Amino acid sequence: MAYRQKELSIAVESLQKAVKKDKGFIEAWMLLGDSFSDLSKNEDAIVAYKEAIRIDPDFFPRLYFFLGNLSFELGKYQESEQYFEQFLSYPEITTDHRKIGEVALGKARFAIYAIHYPIGVIPVNAGDSINSTADEYINFVNETANQIMLTRKTAREFEWEDERLFAEGFYQSALKNEKWERPVPIPLSWKENLNLGGMSISVDGRKMYFTGCHWLNSYGSCDLYVSFRKGSIWEAPTNLGTVVNSQWWDSQAVISADEKSLFFSSKRSGGKGGADIWKSIRLESGKWSPPINLGDSINTRGDEMAPFLHADGKTLFFSSNSRIGLGGFDLFISRKDVVGQWSQAQNLGYPINTKENEINIFVSLDGEQAWISSDRGGGRGGFDIFSFPTYEQIRPEKVLFVKGVVMDAETNKLLQAKVVLTNLLNNRIEDSTTSDPLTAEFLMVLHPGIDYAFNITKKGYLFYSSNLNLKQSDSTKYIQQTFKLSPIKSGEQITLNNIFFDFNSAKLKSSSFTELNKLFEMLQENKALCILIAGHTDNIGEASYNQKLSTERAFAVYDFLITKGINAARLDYQGFGDTKPIAPNVSESDRKKNRRTEIRVL
Repeated sequence: MAYRQKELSIAVESLQKAVKKDKGFIEAWMLLGDSFSDLSKNEDAIVAYKEAIRIDPDFFPRLYFFLGNLSFELGKYQESEQYFEQFLSYPEITTDHRKIGEVALGKARFAIYAIHYPIGVIPVNAGDSINSTADEYINFVNETANQIMLTRKTAREFEWEDERLFAEGFYQSALKNEKWERPVPIPLSWKENLNLGGMSISVDGRKMYFTGCHWLNSYGSCDLYVSFRKGSIWEAPTNLGTVVNSQWWDSQAVISADEKSLFFSSKRSGGKGGADIWKSIRLESGKWSPPINLGDSINTRGDEMAPFLHADGKTLFFSSNSRIGLGGFDLFISRKDVVGQWSQAQNLGYPINTKENEINIFVSLDGEQAWISSDRGGGRGGFDIFSFPTYEQIRPEKVLFVKGVVMDAETNKLLQAKVVLTNLLNNRIEDSTTSDPLTAEFLMVLHPGIDYAFNITKKGYLFYSSNLNLKQSDSTKYIQQTFKLSPIKSGEQITLNNIFFDFNSAKLKSSSFTELNKLFEMLQENKALCILIAGHTDNIGEASYNQKLSTERAFAVYDFLITKGINAARLDYQGFGDTKPIAPNVSESDRKKNRRTEIRVL
């Protein structure tokens, strides 16, 4: 009766008296095992179940299943395997129980294999400067791995509708002299006593996605919000709305590097089980599409949590308590193929995963370092942050990044400008952003194998033009510099670095259209602007031929603008052949610099 009423301590006391009087009372030993199990006293539960088996090994075959589960939770995987095998040896068990037993046996065998063949890296506790007796969860590490953001979670003194609440705060720490400083609260511009957590940061560090629970403007128990950083201050957050959020639990969002896809965990209807991972796509209007479930290769009947998409856009990490692993929540990886399908999730292996809970992960932009949150032993208390170098099987594809500050070339005034990366193979915009209105900073991810047009535009200025050709293997990890825009005034000029012609031809390649359209837009925005289009060649060939070719190429740009509707009175063109080199004509790379198209403000 006490057990039925969940008065487990009283049940244990009564059952212990019963088996003391009658050591052969098998039902009492079984119920005592159940009581200890419900109290999470696994060792005591195992002793009780073993006594029941000693009395009659075949009385209740499911005891072997219970013993297998308890041994698995304690990390005694070989004992667990033996118990599950014994359970499955009984022909009378039901089909459903046999299926469950076979899955459990598979987990035990995987755990034995994983420990026998560890992956070769050992997670190291981030230390007292980062971790405390409270729970710490990794959220974000910046592009140079010298700043870390985390969530710290402590229990509150009160409850909400029988639910235990926690105080969660967002913190940041800097790496100084190869040591992390003590985390300090991230400055927020809104009330900090609200229930929030599940935070992630966009790759450029300027958008914060997080979870707010029981907020006045929420649509479910927990909703997803976004806050934008201006300078060093995070602005008041915005609810992502009813298309993304549901009446259920929505949490732990992560945004792709190009900010076109949002992944998050949700307990909404229509999923595979408890919490599933869903994806929403940013539409051309800027709004989010209805979320879609990532499917069986990711989600199970259990809980899939804490998605993390690397900046390569193809490598997804998440945690699950239902897939084959070592116990509790384990970390998994899935990769997206060329047709957009996610591969069957793979366990990250031991000792990244343990019998405890590994709940989330962050992998550095260069893919070489990872941080996880785990409540394994040897920590400072609760969940701690651990780090380890990545290994080949989980390392994302290489990415690079371009980072900079946009300034006025004359006054060094910081500028808020539009920055665009265009794939010259198909003239498709791969990414676009705006430099910070206060600091003028921006960061964008580049993918090897792509030939990019890199442009920065602002009304009243000549646009910045650069070609970032990453088709060949490049050992550079990033491009970082100050980008200066020249105000539009007489005499100023720029080189159009993404205007391309066939060899010995004045026919424009299709890859030129991105830059030509930028030039057209600048002329449209600045109606008083008149320009000279100048063509140049290298010194290969006769001077007269080069003069003719450069003139024809300048005319091709002139003709494009005329065809688009620019008044011919605003345009002039001229060829200079090889008479104005900007580099010595001694190597192919230098000659390439001399083969150029320029514009000069008239």
